[in-house]
Amino acid sequence: MKKNSLIIFLIIILAAISSCVPHRKMVYLQDKGTGGDTLTFSKPEYKIKAGDILHIRVLTLDEESFMTFNNIEGRGGGAYSSRENQISVYLHGYTVNDAGEVTLPIIGVMKVTGLTTDEAMDLISKQISEYLIGATVIVKIANFSVTILGEVRRPGNYYVYDNRFTIMDIIGQAGDLTEFGNRKVNVVRQTEEGAIFAELDITDRKSVSSEFYYLQPNDLVYVQPYVVKRLGFREFPFSVLFSAVTTLILLLNFVN
Repeated sequence: MKKNSLIIFLIIILAAISSCVPHRKMVYLQDKGTGGDTLTFSKPEYKIKAGDILHIRVLTLDEESFMTFNNIEGRGGGAYSSRENQISVYLHGYTVNDAGEVTLPIIGVMKVTGLTTDEAMDLISKQISEYLIGATVIVKIANFSVTILGEVRRPGNYYVYDNRFTIMDIIGQAGDLTEFGNRKVNVVRQTEEGAIFAELDITDRKSVSSEFYYLQPNDLVYVQPYVVKRLGFREFPFSVLFSAVTTLILLLNFVN
């Protein structure tokens, strides 16, 4: 009888260990006392930094002016077509130098660091209006990429073509977190002052109000493993062990 009690106790302990990641730690965007279904948030505007690569295109009806400003053959840097790969973007885009400047055809040197893409577009439009009438300027970040590592199904570096890209978007592109991925996700963001480290609890719907919910170019997202993964329980054959223990209990009962 004592042996049976000991074995049953061991089964309970093993079952508890094997399921030590509770359901509440797995479900995304839970209501943890927000007091409603609507949350207010403000998406922080990204400011252009040194090292960014800009896609700058000037649209005009005059073909000669279009060729001059856009320089689509890539001579000296210029706009890129949607078919070009990221190497072409690196070679043909306008790279912001360490002084925070880009050099545009005809216009010359312009300082763009500290500006949003909309502000840079307005600044370039103002300068171009001295040479062209009715031209339209488009400015976008061409090297917007986010890296996600750790307990996700497809870790890697992902290029982004949406300026409202969120932590949930990168998790979706990476194939979701594994069952052992800690839902308190780490975000590392590079700024002019240095790297900022933040933790985002994506089990809490209040996370959408965080300034780190919307990702920025060159952000790093890291998903740590739960303790059960580090202890090696992921590969442990619990089903085989439970089957063996259950069989043993039946044999002991039969003998007794």
